[in-house]
Amino acid sequence: MEQSVQNLFNGTLLRLKAIYPDNEARAMADRLFEHYFNLTPAQRVISHARNANVTECTEFEESIVNLLNNVPLQYVLGKAFFMDLELDVNPSVLIPRPETEELISLILQDKHSEKLQAGFNILDIGTGSGCIAIALKHYLPESVVSAIDISDAALGIAQANAVKNKATVTFIQADILNSSSLDSFSEFDLIVSNPPYVTHGEKQFMQSNVLDYEPHIALFVPDDDPLIFYRSIIKFSLTHLSPEGSLWFEINEMFGEALRDIALGQGFAEVNIIFDIRGKSRFLQCLKKIN
Repeated sequence: MEQSVQNLFNGTLLRLKAIYPDNEARAMADRLFEHYFNLTPAQRVISHARNANVTECTEFEESIVNLLNNVPLQYVLGKAFFMDLELDVNPSVLIPRPETEELISLILQDKHSEKLQAGFNILDIGTGSGCIAIALKHYLPESVVSAIDISDAALGIAQANAVKNKATVTFIQADILNSSSLDSFSEFDLIVSNPPYVTHGEKQFMQSNVLDYEPHIALFVPDDDPLIFYRSIIKFSLTHLSPEGSLWFEINEMFGEALRDIALGQGFAEVNIIFDIRGKSRFLQCLKKIN
């Protein structure tokens, strides 16, 4: 059965509005039409009378059904956009967030980034989709970038994304909580991490599309030890950062001061809590002492 593009769009929008706010439903419908019919919103209006053969596009209908079941749009389409990059994503990896884009921007704008010249060594801990490592390589092409993750499935996605974006990144399977898996690592000028930082107690405030579909191993930490990953990364960084090297974190806003105290107590010379665009303490910058 065929129907016009405009009628199909109107029907899609109506279905999505049943469970999503109007603006979000329209944005989703626009993305579906760009993805499946290669029509931007402007092109769709111009081509409103064009027929779309729905029976030849079963994936389109499946996508709507998945969205109505709260599957995140990025997983439905198999892609997400981060900075200027297009990344493949699936439920093995977290969907890149705008906050993490802010983290990349802060690193690039930092005065210490003036030293990011040829041979500058960068390590991304807990790389997931590879978004941080690939973006840094993209914007700092002369740097040498490595990334680790405990998940073999995540590393497969990250490697595919690096190839897709023509970024040379070395991916290594390692567990930051297991120091023996890090014995072979050398010295880095910049270490960055967006580790798991959501407590189980915060689950009640989270949306079902995150809870039901995104990987819990990359999201949650125990309520009784929410800083477990940060402590391990700080300890590792003290022995694997070059003089004047810097460590950057994305953090849970509830633990900024506690993390600052830990980093200073472990020997970092300067630790700065940085607020995100919404005014939440979201990032931590730690500068190493010069020996």
